[in-house]
Formats: sequence, C-alpha cells, structure tokens
Amino acid sequence: MNVALTIAGSDPTGGAGIQADLRTFAKFNVHGAAVIASLTIQSTLGIQAVVKIPPDLLRKQITTLLEDMTVDAVKTGMLVDGESIEIVSELLKKYRLIRYVLDPIVRSSTGYPILKKDDVELLKKTLLPQALLVTPNLKEAEALTGMSVQTEKEMERAALEIQAMGPQYVLIKGGHLKGSAVDLLFGEGEIRPFRKPRVQAKRLHGAGCILSAAITAGLAAGSGVERAVEKAKGFVHRAIRTAAMPGHGRHLLNLTSN
Repeated sequence: MNVALTIAGSDPTGGAGIQADLRTFAKFNVHGAAVIASLTIQSTLGIQAVVKIPPDLLRKQITTLLEDMTVDAVKTGMLVDGESIEIVSELLKKYRLIRYVLDPIVRSSTGYPILKKDDVELLKKTLLPQALLVTPNLKEAEALTGMSVQTEKEMERAALEIQAMGPQYVLIKGGHLKGSAVDLLFGEGEIRPFRKPRVQAKRLHGAGCILSAAITAGLAAGSGVERAVEKAKGFVHRAIRTAAMPGHGRHLLNLTSN
C-alpha cells in the first residue's frame, strides 16, 4: 500500500486543506494520512480566523504516526508560523522523508495573511532545501524571491532563483497570468511548460492545494516528478472545468467526477 501524508490546515468547506488533500489521495488510489497543523474558521466567502495547533501536539501527531507507518511521500500546506515550520523541518530530517512537496502558502486564495515576513525567511532556510519540489503561485514566488513575477519570463527567472535556495524542482503556477494558463517546471537544468486552456469565469478555492496533493500522490505511487506533475495537471484541469459553487463565494473544484 502506497501512503501519502499531508501536514496542513483543516478547511471546513472541504475545498482545500486536509480535507481536499485526502480526497485527492484517494482518487489516485493512494492511502492518505494526515496531520493537522491548524484549524480554520472559514466558508467559501473566505477565512475568518486561523487557530494554530499547539507545538507539542503538532510534534506528537507527526512522531506518533511516523514511528508506526512508512510514508512514501509527504506534502506540507498551511503552516502558520515559524515554530510550526521548525518542527516540521526537524522531523522531515529525522524520518528522512525525501519525497517532500512544499506548497508554500503565504496567504489564502481570498487574501487572508498566513505567514509573516520572518516566517517566510525561515521557510526558505529550513524547508526549501529539503524539498524535492516546491509549488508556489505567482504571489508566493514573489514572496520567496522579492521580485516581480507577472510574466512567463519573470516566472523563469523566479524559478531559477528559488531553485538556488535548495529544492530539486520548482513548479511555478501561472493560473493568474493574463492569457493562457501555464505552469513552469524547472529541474535538472531544464524548464518545461505545462499549458492548459484557461477555464473562464470561475473564482476558485483550493486549486493549489489539490495540485500539490495530486503530485504528492503520484510521487507516493512511484512516478517521477515530471510525470507526477503531468498527471496532476490533467486531474486539476478536469476538476476546474466542472467546479461548482455550493456556497455564496468561490467555486470548489469537483473531485467527484475525476
């Protein structure tokens, strides 16, 4: 049995976070394990509050699980402060979790701030060097590099800058680019674009979480990074095309039809 682990926040809408990660793992026929790093109070209209899991409980969740189970790949999502980042970094090293996907969530899709500047710097020093793959969107790439990332050329420069910080691969998500939707994967000295037709008129919640989860599931099942990204992109594109709006805010990706 292949096992994928998510260390992230709980999202009551089911559109992102732990809930969406576990549903995505199941769609890839991978067993999902989960450690909750934070609780959110939110709806499809946005986040009202974030409650951090106490450090000793975060540490105990991870160590208790990993002393028992063999994890084939792991992703981190919402880590709300430097203390949480340090604990995760320490335990990634201790348990030698090398198939590690870092989704560097700096703020929510609705603009709720998650990480302070000092936390981002700590993430760069501790988690980025351990990542097999990091998956920033344009705003997250700007936060990591301090440069403007608004065009494909700027995405390429940012990918090189981020890769120099330590991760083996960088996938910059260009869903917010004007024009066609393109993600750029940089690794092993090459940049590969992944292009999909843009799905119009849908304000989405959770696409980044689900993409990183789908990649993690592919890695857990034995795929290489490029193949895992390719399969994940197709999965997310189909889920976006059939996204629905169960509330009064953003659309949630449809994982039931994939």
